[in-house]
Amino acid sequence: MSDLTAIGKFKGKLSHIRRTSDKKALADKILSLPSDKNYKKCIDPFLSALRDNGHAHVADVFTTRSNEGLLTDSEYELLSDKQRILCDYIDPDCGIVSSLASNGVFTTSDETRISAHKTANQKVEQIIKILLCKSKSSYQRFFDSLQENDQAHVTYILTGCGNPPISEADLKLIRNKRQYVCQTMDSIYSPLLSALLRLGVFTEYDRQRVEAKANVNPERSEQILDILARKSKRHFDNFIRALNETDQKHVADLLRNDLSVTGTVNVIFSQVPSSEQEQQSVEEKLKTSLERDLENEESEFSKELDAIGIHDTDVWSGSIVIRFKFLSRETLDAMQSGKLDVVFTERYCTLLADDGVVSIHIDIPEAELERCRQLIDNREAVIKPDHQKALKLAARIVDKVTVDEPLLKELVSSNHYRNVILQQSSEDKAKVLLEIMDRRPDHEFNHFVNVLRTQHDIAADSSVGKNSCSFIEVAYKMQVINNKLVSHEFSVLNVFLWH
Repeated sequence: MSDLTAIGKFKGKLSHIRRTSDKKALADKILSLPSDKNYKKCIDPFLSALRDNGHAHVADVFTTRSNEGLLTDSEYELLSDKQRILCDYIDPDCGIVSSLASNGVFTTSDETRISAHKTANQKVEQIIKILLCKSKSSYQRFFDSLQENDQAHVTYILTGCGNPPISEADLKLIRNKRQYVCQTMDSIYSPLLSALLRLGVFTEYDRQRVEAKANVNPERSEQILDILARKSKRHFDNFIRALNETDQKHVADLLRNDLSVTGTVNVIFSQVPSSEQEQQSVEEKLKTSLERDLENEESEFSKELDAIGIHDTDVWSGSIVIRFKFLSRETLDAMQSGKLDVVFTERYCTLLADDGVVSIHIDIPEAELERCRQLIDNREAVIKPDHQKALKLAARIVDKVTVDEPLLKELVSSNHYRNVILQQSSEDKAKVLLEIMDRRPDHEFNHFVNVLRTQHDIAADSSVGKNSCSFIEVAYKMQVINNKLVSHEFSVLNVFLWH
């Protein structure tokens, strides 16, 4: 806009143009060139301003009387119609803005307008707004930049070709388990980032974005999940693989989406319907209402299911059969206790009261419940919050502990983690040991405590060694701290050494 001030006829009305907020009205005012003898004085500087500001395709319309350089109506409508979903799946901080600038699509001014926004969705919205004003060739180069920056899943959204983005079910899973993943995933002492790079989940640029965060696991984990949420389904699957390959099965298990049961909806009438057609009519009415409720995530019924822990459902044709997908043992127990019957009955009995419906029962085969129970039993449990708290309290007084290789062989099963700890300075070995244990599965914490308890038992012998003495000194200090802690923290400290 500032370049137009050099054009005499624009200079006087530029302030009036700037006050126009509507995009179409703004364009109309800018294009209101004088039609008299001053036209020739204005048009050449005006076209130069267009070309200098990334709008050569618009200038070409004046000089060639052709709109071939402009976006087609279908391309414009596609970008406009897909804007909402693109805001959810394009990663504006993956390097794509710089790539578009390098490829001549974006100007420095465009980059500034995008970077002025704080949230990812706002940045993407600005990217789309700018692209809608660009040329047809810029639109094609946008697809090239998506490929260059590991955003090919966005191409799938626009064309249907390539790898689809991460599914809504997986995104919901990440949202539901985000807190637990951030509390238990290790990206500092484990080789997770290297595995993500090797498996093609992250680009080198992604890795640097994570490492630029403070050397604190929760902050890095937040960044990893933010990047992952704007990747493809293939990236998500390889992320789970990377967790398993870096000895973090307990975290991968949090994001497993393999728990589901199939339930048949049985309508209970106050008296037997007079005909099969009457019963089918009632069931069809129920099915229609049920599908409408499940399609709307904001419906009270969907929220009730979400409160139980059911994160996804599918309604099958024929009889009313529903597949319930869930994540935890608590949800399994709730379904087995009849909680679904209560939710369905409360929602639909009033609706179908005039049809004689008194209750609704969800029949789930015991074999399916048992299968899910076995899957849950085979998962590695993450460390319990009380155990994490015990480790944090122990960190206050761990300076007296001497950690060496023989002790680590008893405490830590992973060769990788043992080597990481041994590479630390003498002052930091015990500190890093506790930080690692803070993100290990709960059964490893229990083993850790049992080894410490054994050290305590050995200390009663006169032949006690240096390390054992150190642990007893820690135990003594713990008892001193205990006297200053509330009863809950007292029990937590006892878990640490006297479990």
